[in-house]
Amino acid sequence: MSSKVIEFINNIDSATKDFSRLYAVQLKENSKSKVGNSFRARCRELVPMIEEIGLVPSLSYCYAKAKQNIFQEVTKSFESNQQIDEKEDTEKGYAIFLYLVFRRLAELGIIEGVDAKIIENLGKLEKKEQLASKLIKEYLIQLKRLSEAIFEEK
Repeated sequence: MSSKVIEFINNIDSATKDFSRLYAVQLKENSKSKVGNSFRARCRELVPMIEEIGLVPSLSYCYAKAKQNIFQEVTKSFESNQQIDEKEDTEKGYAIFLYLVFRRLAELGIIEGVDAKIIENLGKLEKKEQLASKLIKEYLIQLKRLSEAIFEEK
């Protein structure tokens, strides 16, 4: 198999595993979750935005909408396998999207890890934006497809 095919399969596999974890652990298999619905909307909004204006500006926008404290709360929930509550669902949808993107970028070796140093990560990412966008595209599309299949539209 070519390296492009393997990369494609790895992105699909990673997105499927990440989405399954979000759905089963963080949202307790609740297809009516307000946070899940917000995540669905964010995937539909941000995937085309990334293609249109670029990865770094889109993730910066996402971070502004998520707010630092909500991003830290979501990160803690993922890292400790705790359920995400339904309060501040819009902000949490943005935070989940941002967390999953940063986590995938860290897996790909583009950034060092997901932590509270969002601005530093965005700075590092800016230098590798074109490569990162190409490497993460299929991952993002798969997250979008899965969220559209599972979470109900408002």
